[in-house]
Amino acid sequence: MVDTSDLTPQTLADLRRPRPYPAITLAMPTDPDLPFGEKDRILLRDLVIQAGRRLADDPDVTREARLALRDHALDAEAIERAGIPFHPAGALVVHLAVGEPAQVWQLTSPAVEPRVEFASAFLTRYAVAAEQRSRPYLVLVLDQETCRLHRGSVRRLVEVTRHGFPDVPRIPSPEDSLPGPIPHSAPYESHDERVRQYLRTVDTRLGAALKEYDDAPLFVVGSQKVLSAFKGLTGHGDRIAGTLPLTGMDKDPERDLARRLAPLVEDFRATQVAAAVEDLGAARAQGKYAGGPADVWTAAADQRVHRLLVEESLAVAGRIGGDGRDLEVVPYPEPVTLPDPRQDGRSPAHTAAVATDIVERLVENAVEADSQVLFVPDGTLDAAGGVAAVLRY
Repeated sequence: MVDTSDLTPQTLADLRRPRPYPAITLAMPTDPDLPFGEKDRILLRDLVIQAGRRLADDPDVTREARLALRDHALDAEAIERAGIPFHPAGALVVHLAVGEPAQVWQLTSPAVEPRVEFASAFLTRYAVAAEQRSRPYLVLVLDQETCRLHRGSVRRLVEVTRHGFPDVPRIPSPEDSLPGPIPHSAPYESHDERVRQYLRTVDTRLGAALKEYDDAPLFVVGSQKVLSAFKGLTGHGDRIAGTLPLTGMDKDPERDLARRLAPLVEDFRATQVAAAVEDLGAARAQGKYAGGPADVWTAAADQRVHRLLVEESLAVAGRIGGDGRDLEVVPYPEPVTLPDPRQDGRSPAHTAAVATDIVERLVENAVEADSQVLFVPDGTLDAAGGVAAVLRY
């Protein structure tokens, strides 16, 4: 089982890589406040049945792939076992391909519509949207014994164990120098410079991590003295969103660190949203504004979006034009009532060609075009129908 906190650029790149047809993606909503239960099992079995029928009917699926997926992948109980331990999330996404174990993702995302997708690569729009909604950030814990880096999301912290982290220094302690009076022995006088050298090394390693997690704000934790020294030498001061004067957090559980950081992160988010909304007004005056799902969709398709703002719970359904640039917004379909056996796979006439994952696709398109994405509280963009953008030109 993997969740939103495990998403990295490398993970998304692997999910997007071409695979022998069909790479199957199953997506379904789960209750963000309740554990995986019987209602979820019914829907998962329904999706597996739909995938099996499509597998049997699809003329582009080879016989070998059909048998391999039917006999080893399309099994609701096996998928559920692969997902243990489940925890409340918001969406469950399953990726299945020939010769690969099932990948079961729990995503902190508003409810998705149940769907089965066959393609030559896994569907990643839900993962991308979930990562953006999780409001990712980085936490650097500075300590003379061990410096650690964590990746944070709306729910938890996960330690980063790449780019040389955790970093254990080789700083001699004055107590290790014998004989010699303390605190005025030569080793003591050079101790601060040794710490600064160590922090320079940490800053260099931090640079590689910041490139991987582009646009994620950085929060730095440490003693007041170490924080002051680090801010004086870092080359990444523009990425620091806040500092927290605390000691000993390199050894404390990540949940305690996340709890202590929460007020700082929330203050930063509120300031970030206020500044982004103010930028929308300036963009409108400069003719670099798009508002509403249809106009923003076209701007994103043309890769003109600099920053995309989307309300947290926005759900949009629509029909996408043949060239992918036009969006006709339609009323959002009523949710499916469970249990739903679905004896045939045909959709009602009024829902034909209607996509219900418009927000997820919009976010994925924006991320792929190197646009900034910011989810804002519901009601922030009422006048724009829940979505707006600052344009590049």
